[in-house]
Amino acid sequence: MNLPTFINKRIIGYKPIMYSPFWWWYRLMSHEGFRFDDYHIWGSFWSSLNGGLNDMNYQWAFETYWGKGAKVEKTLISAENYDKLVEQLNEPPKPIPGLIELMNRKSPFEND
Repeated sequence: MNLPTFINKRIIGYKPIMYSPFWWWYRLMSHEGFRFDDYHIWGSFWSSLNGGLNDMNYQWAFETYWGKGAKVEKTLISAENYDKLVEQLNEPPKPIPGLIELMNRKSPFEND
């Protein structure tokens, strides 16, 4: 066991400070108990927290780009058009026979 792991286990297991604000803060900062012990996830963990800030400020960023008072456009379609769209998504068109033949050909890099 290396020294940082030993110190970490001693702090987390120290009963007089267990469940105190410092203890919760340390658990969060050290990522222990959150299974962030493989270290390469730390960056994505913190950037995902920062992503919430971007979501909160979305309207501000939208207005900065499009101008003050701009509204986000919504596209509304009728129920019949929605049903037709779902039907087309569920039954995609058949591929062209020439395209199938082209995709089944050997590439110039393949050996005979």
